[in-house]
Amino acid sequence: MATASGQEDPDDERDLLLYHDREDGERTSDDPNDANDRHLGLMSTIFLITNRMIGTAIFSTPSSITASVGSAGAVLALWVLGLILSYCGLLIWIELGSLMPRSGGEKVYLEAAYPRPPMLVTIIFAVHVIFLGFTGIGSVVVAENLLLAVNVSTNDMVKRGLALAVLASIAVIHINSRTWSVRIMNALASVKILILVLIILAGVRALPGDLPQIPQPASGLRHPFAGSSRTVSNYTQALFKILATYQGWSNAAYVLDEVKDPRRTLKVAGILGVAIVGVLYTMANVAYFIVATPEEISQTGVTVVALLIGKVFGDTMRWLTAILAALSSLGNLMTASYTMSRVVRQFAQEGRILPGGSFFAATASSGSPSWAFLLVFLSPTVMILFIPFGEVYNFLLDMGQYAVAIINVLVIVGLLLIRQRNPLLQHPFRVWNGVIYVFLATQVYLIVTPFTSIVAGPSLPPWLSSLMAILVFLGAGVYWYGTRVGLRKRRRAMVEGAI
Repeated sequence: MATASGQEDPDDERDLLLYHDREDGERTSDDPNDANDRHLGLMSTIFLITNRMIGTAIFSTPSSITASVGSAGAVLALWVLGLILSYCGLLIWIELGSLMPRSGGEKVYLEAAYPRPPMLVTIIFAVHVIFLGFTGIGSVVVAENLLLAVNVSTNDMVKRGLALAVLASIAVIHINSRTWSVRIMNALASVKILILVLIILAGVRALPGDLPQIPQPASGLRHPFAGSSRTVSNYTQALFKILATYQGWSNAAYVLDEVKDPRRTLKVAGILGVAIVGVLYTMANVAYFIVATPEEISQTGVTVVALLIGKVFGDTMRWLTAILAALSSLGNLMTASYTMSRVVRQFAQEGRILPGGSFFAATASSGSPSWAFLLVFLSPTVMILFIPFGEVYNFLLDMGQYAVAIINVLVIVGLLLIRQRNPLLQHPFRVWNGVIYVFLATQVYLIVTPFTSIVAGPSLPPWLSSLMAILVFLGAGVYWYGTRVGLRKRRRAMVEGAI
């Protein structure tokens, strides 16, 4: 409700933030089945986070990260920085999730922070999820590792078809059984841990130096910063990929309506989940540089894990590791699409954002979204079909992470606005201001620096992915303006018809 001065009533704004919320974090919904919907306990929520974080990127990006920055020391320093920044982001999202413990993640937070102009941030975030989320792009890595496992070389058309078949299979599993989806995701989370342990064991096995194929283990760690890049944009591109690898610490925020005791679970699961992943990532990257030199890692491509473990344990283990890497990436895809399909369904249920909203809002008998998966997998399908297959994964990873940085800036500024407009509001959890400003400064750096080096790469210039992300967001603004103009015309027609 607006006051006489035209400002929002603070009480109404607090109601917007805490609507349907009790002190224990449970929703007071009119839906009698609401209690039954809370089926995710602490362990399942930890798996939801780790399964989203550990997946495609850690098994496919070390090669391109090393190629960007050039040295083991620079790579490891960036991985530690990525972990610190992930914790900064997690703490900010915990504050917002504790303040508004309901499903939707950034959608909920942005709408609370930016109620004016109406629907603008909702459409921006919807476009981000549908066109810049690239939730299914990991199917490229699944396809590559499956082909490596069976030792088959084929053309790009077959690879594209296999990647799309993976997306279709995931959608079928989710739509048919929510219970089995969660069970499969939990099982695949264990596979992810197993393959990271294998990577670490490969490093331990190679360290004594008694393997003829690795006569000088850890040679890249003796002079850790030798050969480091001096180009700022190279570090930005590498950090994009590392942050994408850690991405997933916010995964539980999208499904808080399905989480038991959401405030407590979000905090505990987030902190433990990120810690587990951070330790495993650090040890795995040290193992990479024990087994191979930075130059060797730079040349392995997206099948880096299978090739390096095969180098230590032989071709049999390379086959097994390729299978495990494919399963790990599959788990990441399932977890990401599980949460994003629910966000898309929320957009569709609002009816004012997506054309054919009732169609995409449909829910299967299992309780899972159904046609929402068409939008979840829309952008990766288009890119898989039309971007050169050898570059599609890294290009889309950079483009998606650039979009994430823009959304993160909006969320961080939004938190500061919520605090300013509601100084008396009790926050169940409050993050330190220093954490907020460090995370904000980093996101601004990621947004600005891709354009500091306008040097073309072998085929796609490094700034192209950032430019495309900006153009998509500008398209979101145009779409919002079009919907506003259309709404005004319909209202005018209704008034004229009534007269």
